[in-house]
Amino acid sequence: MITLVTSKIRKGSPDIALLQNFEQYCAHHSDWKVKSGPVLFAPSSLSSRLFTAFHGMLKPFFNKYTIKGAVISLGLPYHYFLYAKTFPYFTLNCSLKVLWTYDVWEPDYNSVEKLVRKSGINLLLLSSYQATQHFRNLKIQNCNVHWVPETINPADYKHKSWSERHINILSFGRSWLTYHDKIKEGCVQNSINYVYQERNETTDVAVQGLKKNLQFPTWSSFVDGLADAQICICFPRTVTHPKLAGNVSTLTVRYLQAMASKCLIIGSAPLEVKLLLNYNPVIEVDWNDPVGQIQNILKHPENWQELIEKNYETVCSLFHHNNALTQIDNLVKKQIKAESLSL
Repeated sequence: MITLVTSKIRKGSPDIALLQNFEQYCAHHSDWKVKSGPVLFAPSSLSSRLFTAFHGMLKPFFNKYTIKGAVISLGLPYHYFLYAKTFPYFTLNCSLKVLWTYDVWEPDYNSVEKLVRKSGINLLLLSSYQATQHFRNLKIQNCNVHWVPETINPADYKHKSWSERHINILSFGRSWLTYHDKIKEGCVQNSINYVYQERNETTDVAVQGLKKNLQFPTWSSFVDGLADAQICICFPRTVTHPKLAGNVSTLTVRYLQAMASKCLIIGSAPLEVKLLLNYNPVIEVDWNDPVGQIQNILKHPENWQELIEKNYETVCSLFHHNNALTQIDNLVKKQIKAESLSL
């Protein structure tokens, strides 16, 4: 038996919305048993600490009870959130504790390792190839490690024909000021509609986690914004925030969201693309003439329609939630079978 613990985090950030979307997809498209974790009320930082404290205090009592099979938690590789959002199911005994997660960057390796060891994770599934290699090399006792890339549900996104889109080039969420500064004035001078999240060195979506004055404050406005963009800017975190990412150059959902919305992607592809695809879904920036490159694309959009369609087909076939669900399900059942045969 496989039990998925779904989160109830009352926090309106995009990453939580995407996580809960994936949890619900797994709940409705698998034969897993589903259990809801506790409601993490606002402020979530306080409630998560409260339930983590419950986990520690009640562990001796809950250890007397066992759940048959595997217990799965998806996302959030952080001490307080993992214990809180899965309470009390990660506190109980079970045959297999499973964590699939993203956001495991090189500077966080030590804290994630401590969490994996302390919580007794038996099957660690990571969205990043580099992080997967690192944790495999640690050879943590009774913990198998596998790579399961991030996915989305393409049906959650919209797309329009190129001529119906009003945004020429879009930068959403985490951005890179180096490229922004290279094209901002040129876009104004050449009447290119460049839409971006206002930020500076002290106001950064990736670092400060902005909740106000967002360019797309709601999920529906975000989906509509992507559908209205002809070109999307995407750079890996190793480029935009190298101190936060370290060596982890992973294919994050921002690329997949742009592909599902049939936007042309300009920027730089993460290293994982070479392992996952036999082509580059990204138009690499021409640093000698970045504005001229944008102008050329807008003047000759027909040259890029094949790439746009190929990207859309790729995200639907290789990066659909069903792919991750199938991979996780197979890995969990394989390990449960191996554990039962070893007894």
